[in-house]
Amino acid sequence: MKETRTGGACQPVGGLMTAGLMLALFIAALDSTVVATALPTISAALGGAAHYAWPMTAYLASSTVSTLLCGGLAFHFGLKRTYAFGLALFAAASALCAAAPTIEALAAFRLLQGIGGGLLEAGVFIAAAMMLPPRDRGPYLGAASAMYGVASVIGPVIGGAVAQGLSWHVIFVVNIPIAIVAFALSSRSLPGRGDGPRSAQFDAAGSALASLSVLSLVAVFSLAGGAFPLVSPRAAALVALFVILTFALYRVEAAASAPVIPMGLFYRPRVVAGFISGFCVQFALMAGVTYLPRLLQESMGIAATSSGAALIPMTLALMLGSNVSGALFRKNGRLRALAVRSSFVILAAAAAFIVGAQSLTAPLVTLLAAALGLGVGVGMPVSNLSAQTGADARDAGKATSTAMFFRGFGGTVSTAVCGMLAPAASPAGTTWVFCAVLVSAVVGLAVSIPIASRISS
Repeated sequence: MKETRTGGACQPVGGLMTAGLMLALFIAALDSTVVATALPTISAALGGAAHYAWPMTAYLASSTVSTLLCGGLAFHFGLKRTYAFGLALFAAASALCAAAPTIEALAAFRLLQGIGGGLLEAGVFIAAAMMLPPRDRGPYLGAASAMYGVASVIGPVIGGAVAQGLSWHVIFVVNIPIAIVAFALSSRSLPGRGDGPRSAQFDAAGSALASLSVLSLVAVFSLAGGAFPLVSPRAAALVALFVILTFALYRVEAAASAPVIPMGLFYRPRVVAGFISGFCVQFALMAGVTYLPRLLQESMGIAATSSGAALIPMTLALMLGSNVSGALFRKNGRLRALAVRSSFVILAAAAAFIVGAQSLTAPLVTLLAAALGLGVGVGMPVSNLSAQTGADARDAGKATSTAMFFRGFGGTVSTAVCGMLAPAASPAGTTWVFCAVLVSAVVGLAVSIPIASRISS
Protein backbone atom coordinates (compact mmCIF):
# COMPACT_ATOMS: atom_id res chain seq x y z
CA MET A 1 0.00 0.00 0.00
CA LYS A 2 1.21 3.46 -0.87
CA GLU A 3 0.55 6.60 1.12
CA THR A 4 0.47 10.14 -0.21
CA ARG A 5 -0.19 13.37 1.56
CA THR A 6 -2.92 15.84 0.65
CA GLY A 7 -4.01 18.74 2.73
CA GLY A 8 -1.94 17.47 5.64
CA ALA A 9 -3.58 14.05 5.90
CA CYS A 10 -2.21 10.69 4.81
CA GLN A 11 -4.51 8.88 2.43
CA PRO A 12 -4.03 5.17 1.69
CA VAL A 13 -4.12 4.23 -1.97
CA GLY A 14 -4.30 0.46 -2.20
CA GLY A 15 -5.23 -2.16 -4.74
CA LEU A 16 -8.64 -2.91 -3.21
CA MET A 17 -9.59 0.75 -3.14
CA THR A 18 -8.50 1.19 -6.75
CA ALA A 19 -10.50 -1.90 -7.73
CA GLY A 20 -13.59 -0.45 -6.06
CA LEU A 21 -13.20 2.87 -7.86
CA MET A 22 -12.71 1.12 -11.20
CA LEU A 23 -15.86 -0.97 -10.61
CA ALA A 24 -17.85 2.19 -9.91
CA LEU A 25 -16.50 3.84 -13.05
CA PHE A 26 -17.22 0.72 -15.07
CA ILE A 27 -20.93 0.54 -14.23
CA ALA A 28 -21.34 4.28 -14.85
CA ALA A 29 -19.61 3.99 -18.25
CA LEU A 30 -21.53 0.81 -19.08
CA ASP A 31 -24.91 2.41 -18.57
CA SER A 32 -24.16 5.09 -21.13
CA THR A 33 -23.57 2.43 -23.83
CA VAL A 34 -25.65 -0.67 -23.06
CA VAL A 35 -29.02 1.08 -22.92
CA ALA A 36 -28.53 2.53 -26.41
CA THR A 37 -28.18 -0.99 -27.84
CA ALA A 38 -31.15 -2.35 -25.90
CA LEU A 39 -33.52 0.60 -26.39
CA PRO A 40 -35.49 -0.95 -29.27
CA THR A 41 -36.35 -3.94 -27.06
CA ILE A 42 -37.07 -1.77 -24.02
CA SER A 43 -39.33 0.66 -25.88
CA ALA A 44 -41.24 -2.23 -27.45
CA ALA A 45 -41.75 -3.82 -24.02
CA LEU A 46 -42.91 -0.56 -22.44
CA GLY A 47 -44.92 0.62 -25.43
CA GLY A 48 -43.06 3.89 -25.75
CA ALA A 49 -41.98 4.14 -29.37
CA ALA A 50 -43.05 7.79 -29.50
CA HIS A 51 -40.60 8.67 -26.72
CA TYR A 52 -37.90 6.23 -27.78
CA ALA A 53 -34.94 8.54 -27.14
CA TRP A 54 -36.03 9.96 -23.78
CA PRO A 55 -34.14 7.50 -21.53
CA MET A 56 -30.84 8.16 -23.37
CA THR A 57 -31.32 11.92 -23.54
CA ALA A 58 -32.23 12.12 -19.85
CA TYR A 59 -29.12 10.20 -18.78
CA LEU A 60 -26.85 12.20 -21.07
CA ALA A 61 -28.15 15.57 -19.86
CA SER A 62 -28.05 14.84 -16.13
CA SER A 63 -24.71 13.03 -16.18
CA THR A 64 -23.11 15.89 -18.13
CA VAL A 65 -24.31 18.44 -15.57
CA SER A 66 -23.29 16.40 -12.51
CA THR A 67 -19.89 15.67 -14.03
CA LEU A 68 -19.24 19.39 -14.39
CA LEU A 69 -20.43 20.18 -10.84
CA CYS A 70 -18.70 17.27 -9.11
CA GLY A 71 -15.48 19.17 -8.42
CA GLY A 72 -17.34 21.98 -6.67
CA LEU A 73 -19.44 19.52 -4.69
CA ALA A 74 -16.35 17.58 -3.61
CA PHE A 75 -14.62 20.84 -2.66
CA HIS A 76 -17.52 21.80 -0.37
CA PHE A 77 -18.85 18.49 0.95
CA GLY A 78 -15.72 16.34 0.61
CA LEU A 79 -14.97 13.72 -2.02
CA LYS A 80 -16.03 10.83 0.24
CA ARG A 81 -19.56 12.17 0.72
CA THR A 82 -19.93 13.22 -2.91
CA TYR A 83 -18.76 9.85 -4.23
CA ALA A 84 -20.84 7.86 -1.72
CA PHE A 85 -23.95 9.88 -2.58
CA GLY A 86 -23.35 9.36 -6.30
CA LEU A 87 -22.90 5.61 -5.87
CA ALA A 88 -25.98 5.26 -3.64
CA LEU A 89 -28.11 7.34 -6.01
CA PHE A 90 -26.88 5.37 -9.01
CA ALA A 91 -27.76 2.04 -7.35
CA ALA A 92 -31.17 3.23 -6.13
CA ALA A 93 -32.03 4.72 -9.52
CA SER A 94 -30.95 1.47 -11.21
CA ALA A 95 -33.47 -0.43 -9.08
CA LEU A 96 -36.16 2.08 -10.04
CA CYS A 97 -35.24 1.77 -13.72
CA ALA A 98 -35.61 -2.00 -13.53
CA ALA A 99 -39.14 -1.56 -12.14
CA ALA A 100 -40.20 1.24 -14.51
CA PRO A 101 -43.73 0.63 -15.83
CA THR A 102 -43.56 3.09 -18.74
CA ILE A 103 -40.95 4.68 -20.99
CA GLU A 104 -41.69 8.06 -19.38
CA ALA A 105 -41.01 6.66 -15.90
CA LEU A 106 -37.83 5.04 -17.19
CA ALA A 107 -36.67 8.40 -18.54
CA ALA A 108 -37.33 10.05 -15.15
CA PHE A 109 -35.38 7.36 -13.31
CA ARG A 110 -32.59 7.55 -15.86
CA LEU A 111 -32.36 11.26 -15.08
CA LEU A 112 -31.62 10.35 -11.46
CA GLN A 113 -29.26 7.60 -12.52
CA GLY A 114 -27.36 10.06 -14.71
CA ILE A 115 -26.81 12.40 -11.76
CA GLY A 116 -25.24 9.53 -9.84
CA GLY A 117 -23.29 8.31 -12.86
CA GLY A 118 -21.78 11.73 -13.53
CA LEU A 119 -20.69 12.08 -9.90
CA LEU A 120 -19.08 8.63 -10.07
CA GLU A 121 -17.21 9.26 -13.31
CA ALA A 122 -15.82 12.61 -12.22
CA GLY A 123 -15.24 11.45 -8.63
CA VAL A 124 -13.03 8.57 -9.70
CA PHE A 125 -10.78 10.95 -11.66
CA ILE A 126 -10.83 13.62 -8.95
CA ALA A 127 -9.54 10.99 -6.50
CA ALA A 128 -6.29 10.88 -8.47
CA ALA A 129 -5.85 14.65 -8.17
CA MET A 130 -6.48 14.58 -4.42
CA MET A 131 -4.57 11.47 -3.42
CA LEU A 132 -1.63 10.97 -5.77
CA PRO A 133 1.35 13.09 -6.83
CA PRO A 134 1.24 13.92 -10.57
CA ARG A 135 3.67 11.29 -11.86
CA ASP A 136 1.90 8.52 -9.90
CA ARG A 137 -1.43 9.41 -11.47
CA GLY A 138 -0.39 8.03 -14.87
CA PRO A 139 -1.08 4.31 -14.29
CA TYR A 140 -4.25 5.08 -12.31
CA LEU A 141 -5.67 7.35 -15.01
CA GLY A 142 -4.60 4.87 -17.69
CA ALA A 143 -6.56 2.11 -15.97
CA ALA A 144 -9.54 4.42 -15.47
CA SER A 145 -9.55 5.39 -19.14
CA ALA A 146 -9.42 1.71 -20.08
CA MET A 147 -12.72 1.16 -18.24
CA TYR A 148 -14.46 3.04 -21.03
CA GLY A 149 -13.00 0.56 -23.49
CA VAL A 150 -14.19 -2.41 -21.45
CA ALA A 151 -17.66 -0.89 -21.18
CA SER A 152 -17.83 -0.28 -24.93
CA VAL A 153 -17.17 -4.01 -25.56
CA ILE A 154 -19.43 -5.45 -22.89
CA GLY A 155 -22.25 -2.94 -23.47
CA PRO A 156 -23.17 -4.11 -26.99
CA VAL A 157 -22.81 -7.75 -25.90
CA ILE A 158 -25.36 -7.29 -23.11
CA GLY A 159 -27.55 -5.16 -25.36
CA GLY A 160 -27.43 -7.87 -28.02
CA ALA A 161 -28.39 -10.52 -25.45
CA VAL A 162 -31.38 -8.39 -24.45
CA ALA A 163 -32.38 -8.07 -28.09
CA GLN A 164 -32.25 -11.87 -28.39
CA GLY A 165 -34.58 -12.54 -25.48
CA LEU A 166 -32.80 -11.80 -22.18
CA SER A 167 -34.95 -9.65 -19.88
CA TRP A 168 -34.11 -5.95 -20.25
CA HIS A 169 -34.40 -5.57 -16.46
CA VAL A 170 -31.02 -7.33 -16.15
CA ILE A 171 -29.29 -4.23 -17.55
CA PHE A 172 -30.22 -2.27 -14.45
CA VAL A 173 -30.40 -4.99 -11.79
CA VAL A 174 -26.77 -6.01 -12.36
CA ASN A 175 -25.64 -2.54 -11.25
CA ILE A 176 -26.85 -3.05 -7.69
CA PRO A 177 -24.49 -5.82 -6.45
CA ILE A 178 -21.57 -4.23 -8.30
CA ALA A 179 -22.31 -0.89 -6.62
CA ILE A 180 -22.41 -2.55 -3.21
CA VAL A 181 -19.02 -4.18 -3.78
CA ALA A 182 -17.56 -0.93 -5.09
CA PHE A 183 -18.84 0.96 -2.06
CA ALA A 184 -17.38 -1.58 0.36
CA LEU A 185 -13.96 -1.47 -1.32
CA SER A 186 -13.51 2.23 -1.94
CA SER A 187 -15.72 4.65 -0.04
CA ARG A 188 -14.04 4.55 3.39
CA SER A 189 -10.57 5.47 2.16
CA LEU A 190 -11.50 8.55 0.13
CA PRO A 191 -10.68 12.02 1.48
CA GLY A 192 -13.39 13.39 3.75
CA ARG A 193 -14.59 16.93 4.24
CA GLY A 194 -11.67 17.84 6.50
CA ASP A 195 -8.94 16.28 4.35
CA GLY A 196 -7.74 19.17 2.22
CA PRO A 197 -8.99 22.56 1.09
CA ARG A 198 -12.72 23.22 1.17
CA SER A 199 -15.19 26.09 1.11
CA ALA A 200 -17.66 26.87 3.88
CA GLN A 201 -20.22 28.28 1.42
CA PHE A 202 -21.56 26.32 -1.53
CA ASP A 203 -21.80 28.22 -4.83
CA ALA A 204 -25.52 27.62 -5.44
CA ALA A 205 -25.96 30.45 -7.98
CA GLY A 206 -22.99 29.32 -10.05
CA SER A 207 -24.15 25.70 -9.93
CA ALA A 208 -27.64 26.62 -11.12
CA LEU A 209 -26.35 28.78 -13.98
CA ALA A 210 -23.79 26.17 -15.00
CA SER A 211 -26.50 23.49 -15.05
CA LEU A 212 -28.86 25.55 -17.20
CA SER A 213 -26.05 26.59 -19.54
CA VAL A 214 -24.87 23.03 -20.03
CA LEU A 215 -28.40 21.70 -20.52
CA SER A 216 -29.10 24.23 -23.27
CA LEU A 217 -25.89 23.29 -25.08
CA VAL A 218 -26.32 19.53 -24.68
CA ALA A 219 -29.90 19.83 -25.93
CA VAL A 220 -28.68 21.29 -29.23
CA PHE A 221 -26.56 18.26 -30.07
CA SER A 222 -28.52 15.49 -28.35
CA LEU A 223 -31.89 16.48 -29.88
CA ALA A 224 -30.61 17.65 -33.27
CA GLY A 225 -31.63 15.31 -36.07
CA GLY A 226 -34.52 13.95 -34.04
CA ALA A 227 -36.62 16.73 -32.52
CA PHE A 228 -35.25 19.35 -34.93
CA PRO A 229 -32.45 19.80 -37.52
CA LEU A 230 -29.03 20.91 -36.30
CA VAL A 231 -29.40 24.02 -38.49
CA SER A 232 -32.81 25.34 -37.44
CA PRO A 233 -34.41 28.23 -35.51
CA ARG A 234 -34.85 26.04 -32.41
CA ALA A 235 -31.21 25.03 -32.42
CA ALA A 236 -30.21 28.68 -32.88
CA ALA A 237 -32.45 29.70 -29.98
CA LEU A 238 -30.80 27.13 -27.71
CA VAL A 239 -27.35 28.33 -28.74
CA ALA A 240 -28.38 31.93 -28.01
CA LEU A 241 -29.68 30.83 -24.60
CA PHE A 242 -26.39 29.09 -23.94
CA VAL A 243 -24.43 32.26 -24.77
CA ILE A 244 -26.60 34.39 -22.47
CA LEU A 245 -26.38 31.91 -19.59
CA THR A 246 -22.63 31.50 -20.04
CA PHE A 247 -22.13 35.26 -19.86
CA ALA A 248 -24.21 35.37 -16.67
CA LEU A 249 -22.21 32.43 -15.30
CA TYR A 250 -18.95 34.26 -15.99
CA ARG A 251 -20.14 37.34 -14.11
CA VAL A 252 -21.35 35.33 -11.12
CA GLU A 253 -18.30 33.08 -10.89
CA ALA A 254 -15.85 35.97 -11.29
CA ALA A 255 -17.34 37.52 -8.14
CA ALA A 256 -17.74 34.27 -6.14
CA SER A 257 -15.35 33.51 -3.26
CA ALA A 258 -15.44 29.76 -3.98
CA PRO A 259 -16.78 29.35 -7.53
CA VAL A 260 -17.92 25.92 -8.67
CA ILE A 261 -16.15 26.66 -11.99
CA PRO A 262 -13.19 28.99 -11.41
CA MET A 263 -12.97 31.33 -14.39
CA GLY A 264 -9.22 31.56 -13.85
CA LEU A 265 -8.89 28.03 -15.25
CA PHE A 266 -9.67 29.37 -18.72
CA TYR A 267 -6.72 31.75 -18.54
CA ARG A 268 -4.23 28.92 -18.00
CA PRO A 269 -2.94 27.54 -21.33
CA ARG A 270 -2.05 24.11 -19.94
CA VAL A 271 -5.51 23.69 -18.42
CA VAL A 272 -7.33 24.83 -21.56
CA ALA A 273 -5.10 22.56 -23.66
CA GLY A 274 -6.21 19.65 -21.47
CA PHE A 275 -9.86 20.56 -21.98
CA ILE A 276 -9.54 20.77 -25.78
CA SER A 277 -7.37 17.65 -25.96
CA GLY A 278 -10.03 15.62 -24.15
CA PHE A 279 -12.74 16.97 -26.47
CA CYS A 280 -10.74 15.98 -29.58
CA VAL A 281 -9.85 12.49 -28.35
CA GLN A 282 -13.45 11.70 -27.40
CA PHE A 283 -14.67 13.12 -30.71
CA ALA A 284 -12.44 10.63 -32.54
CA LEU A 285 -13.50 7.73 -30.32
CA MET A 286 -17.25 8.31 -30.68
CA ALA A 287 -16.92 8.76 -34.44
CA GLY A 288 -15.45 5.26 -34.61
CA VAL A 289 -17.86 3.73 -32.10
CA THR A 290 -21.00 5.13 -33.72
CA TYR A 291 -20.13 5.07 -37.43
CA LEU A 292 -18.01 1.96 -38.00
CA PRO A 293 -20.66 -0.59 -36.89
CA ARG A 294 -23.06 1.10 -39.30
CA LEU A 295 -20.45 0.89 -42.06
CA LEU A 296 -19.93 -2.83 -41.48
CA GLN A 297 -23.66 -3.55 -41.30
CA GLU A 298 -25.18 -1.20 -43.88
CA SER A 299 -22.40 -1.04 -46.47
CA MET A 300 -20.83 -4.49 -46.14
CA GLY A 301 -23.85 -6.56 -45.06
CA ILE A 302 -22.26 -7.91 -41.88
CA ALA A 303 -24.58 -9.04 -39.07
CA ALA A 304 -24.86 -6.86 -35.97
CA THR A 305 -23.16 -9.40 -33.69
CA SER A 306 -20.30 -9.91 -36.14
CA SER A 307 -19.82 -6.17 -36.63
CA GLY A 308 -19.47 -5.78 -32.86
CA ALA A 309 -16.88 -8.54 -32.72
CA ALA A 310 -14.97 -6.94 -35.60
CA LEU A 311 -14.40 -3.84 -33.49
CA ILE A 312 -13.15 -5.65 -30.38
CA PRO A 313 -9.52 -5.07 -31.51
CA MET A 314 -10.25 -1.33 -31.43
CA THR A 315 -11.23 -1.58 -27.78
CA LEU A 316 -8.28 -3.79 -26.88
CA ALA A 317 -5.95 -1.31 -28.58
CA LEU A 318 -7.57 1.52 -26.62
CA MET A 319 -7.00 -0.33 -23.35
CA LEU A 320 -3.40 -1.07 -24.31
CA GLY A 321 -2.76 2.52 -25.35
CA SER A 322 -4.21 4.07 -22.18
CA ASN A 323 -2.29 1.76 -19.86
CA VAL A 324 1.00 2.14 -21.76
CA SER A 325 0.48 5.91 -21.81
CA GLY A 326 0.00 5.97 -18.04
CA ALA A 327 3.06 3.82 -17.46
CA LEU A 328 5.24 5.96 -19.75
CA PHE A 329 4.12 9.13 -18.01
CA ARG A 330 4.99 7.68 -14.62
CA LYS A 331 8.42 6.65 -15.94
CA ASN A 332 9.52 9.86 -17.67
CA GLY A 333 6.84 12.50 -17.02
CA ARG A 334 6.75 13.52 -20.70
CA LEU A 335 3.17 14.64 -21.17
CA ARG A 336 3.38 16.67 -24.39
CA ALA A 337 5.02 13.77 -26.22
CA LEU A 338 2.04 11.55 -25.37
CA ALA A 339 -0.40 14.17 -26.69
CA VAL A 340 1.58 14.52 -29.93
CA ARG A 341 1.82 10.76 -30.48
CA SER A 342 -1.89 10.33 -29.84
CA SER A 343 -2.82 13.02 -32.36
CA PHE A 344 -0.46 11.67 -35.01
CA VAL A 345 -1.83 8.11 -34.71
CA ILE A 346 -5.44 9.33 -34.86
CA LEU A 347 -4.58 11.56 -37.82
CA ALA A 348 -2.91 8.67 -39.66
CA ALA A 349 -5.85 6.33 -39.04
CA ALA A 350 -8.33 8.98 -40.22
CA ALA A 351 -6.27 9.67 -43.34
CA ALA A 352 -6.15 5.95 -44.13
CA PHE A 353 -9.95 5.70 -43.85
CA ILE A 354 -10.31 8.68 -46.20
CA VAL A 355 -7.84 7.39 -48.79
CA GLY A 356 -9.28 3.87 -48.74
CA ALA A 357 -12.97 4.82 -48.43
CA GLN A 358 -13.86 3.35 -51.84
CA SER A 359 -12.19 -0.01 -51.26
CA LEU A 360 -12.57 -0.81 -47.57
CA THR A 361 -13.04 -4.43 -46.51
CA ALA A 362 -14.09 -5.75 -43.11
CA PRO A 363 -10.54 -6.87 -42.15
CA LEU A 364 -9.14 -3.48 -43.20
CA VAL A 365 -11.82 -1.65 -41.20
CA THR A 366 -10.90 -3.75 -38.16
CA LEU A 367 -7.19 -2.96 -38.61
CA LEU A 368 -7.69 0.78 -39.05
CA ALA A 369 -10.18 0.87 -36.17
CA ALA A 370 -7.53 -0.72 -33.94
CA ALA A 371 -5.07 2.01 -34.97
CA LEU A 372 -7.70 4.63 -34.14
CA GLY A 373 -8.31 2.98 -30.76
CA LEU A 374 -4.59 2.95 -30.00
CA GLY A 375 -4.29 6.67 -30.70
CA VAL A 376 -7.34 7.44 -28.59
CA GLY A 377 -6.05 5.29 -25.73
CA VAL A 378 -2.67 7.02 -25.67
CA GLY A 379 -4.37 10.41 -25.50
CA MET A 380 -7.06 9.63 -22.93
CA PRO A 381 -5.01 10.20 -19.74
CA VAL A 382 -3.49 13.42 -21.15
CA SER A 383 -6.59 15.57 -20.71
CA ASN A 384 -6.92 15.13 -16.95
CA LEU A 385 -3.18 15.18 -16.34
CA SER A 386 -2.75 18.47 -18.20
CA ALA A 387 -5.76 20.08 -16.53
CA GLN A 388 -4.76 18.90 -13.05
CA THR A 389 -1.10 19.84 -13.25
CA GLY A 390 -1.85 23.18 -14.90
CA ALA A 391 -4.27 24.27 -12.17
CA ASP A 392 -3.54 25.33 -8.61
CA ALA A 393 -3.75 22.43 -6.14
CA ARG A 394 -6.84 24.05 -4.63
CA ASP A 395 -8.64 23.91 -8.00
CA ALA A 396 -7.39 20.51 -9.21
CA GLY A 397 -10.71 18.78 -8.52
CA LYS A 398 -12.71 21.46 -10.32
CA ALA A 399 -10.28 21.38 -13.24
CA THR A 400 -10.80 17.61 -13.40
CA SER A 401 -14.58 17.97 -13.48
CA THR A 402 -14.37 20.56 -16.24
CA ALA A 403 -11.99 18.36 -18.24
CA MET A 404 -14.44 15.46 -17.88
CA PHE A 405 -17.23 17.71 -19.11
CA PHE A 406 -15.30 18.72 -22.22
CA ARG A 407 -14.41 15.11 -22.94
CA GLY A 408 -18.01 13.98 -22.64
CA PHE A 409 -19.20 16.92 -24.70
CA GLY A 410 -16.75 15.96 -27.43
CA GLY A 411 -18.53 12.62 -27.70
CA THR A 412 -21.94 14.30 -27.82
CA VAL A 413 -20.87 16.66 -30.60
CA SER A 414 -19.22 13.80 -32.49
CA THR A 415 -22.38 11.69 -32.48
CA ALA A 416 -24.47 14.60 -33.77
CA VAL A 417 -21.98 15.77 -36.38
CA CYS A 418 -21.28 12.28 -37.75
CA GLY A 419 -25.00 11.59 -37.97
CA MET A 420 -25.41 14.80 -39.96
CA LEU A 421 -22.41 14.16 -42.24
CA ALA A 422 -23.28 10.52 -42.89
CA PRO A 423 -27.02 9.82 -42.61
CA ALA A 424 -26.23 6.53 -44.37
CA ALA A 425 -23.02 4.50 -44.29
CA SER A 426 -21.27 4.74 -47.65
CA PRO A 427 -17.86 5.59 -49.13
CA ALA A 428 -18.88 9.26 -49.21
CA GLY A 429 -20.11 9.05 -45.61
CA THR A 430 -16.83 7.44 -44.56
CA THR A 431 -14.89 10.24 -46.20
CA TRP A 432 -16.90 12.97 -44.48
CA VAL A 433 -16.85 11.33 -41.03
CA PHE A 434 -13.10 10.80 -41.04
CA CYS A 435 -12.45 14.25 -42.47
CA ALA A 436 -14.10 15.45 -39.25
CA VAL A 437 -11.90 13.09 -37.23
CA LEU A 438 -8.82 14.33 -39.09
CA VAL A 439 -9.73 17.93 -38.25
CA SER A 440 -10.12 16.98 -34.58
CA ALA A 441 -6.67 15.34 -34.66
CA VAL A 442 -5.11 18.46 -36.20
CA VAL A 443 -6.70 20.59 -33.48
CA GLY A 444 -5.45 18.13 -30.87
CA LEU A 445 -1.96 18.39 -32.33
CA ALA A 446 -2.10 22.20 -32.24
CA VAL A 447 -3.22 22.37 -28.61
CA SER A 448 -0.46 19.99 -27.54
CA ILE A 449 1.99 22.91 -27.74
CA PRO A 450 0.96 24.49 -24.39
CA ILE A 451 0.93 21.10 -22.62
CA ALA A 452 3.85 20.72 -20.25
CA SER A 453 6.82 19.05 -21.91
CA ARG A 454 7.74 17.23 -18.70
CA ILE A 455 6.22 16.89 -15.24
CA SER A 456 9.05 16.49 -12.78
CA SER A 457 7.25 14.93 -9.80
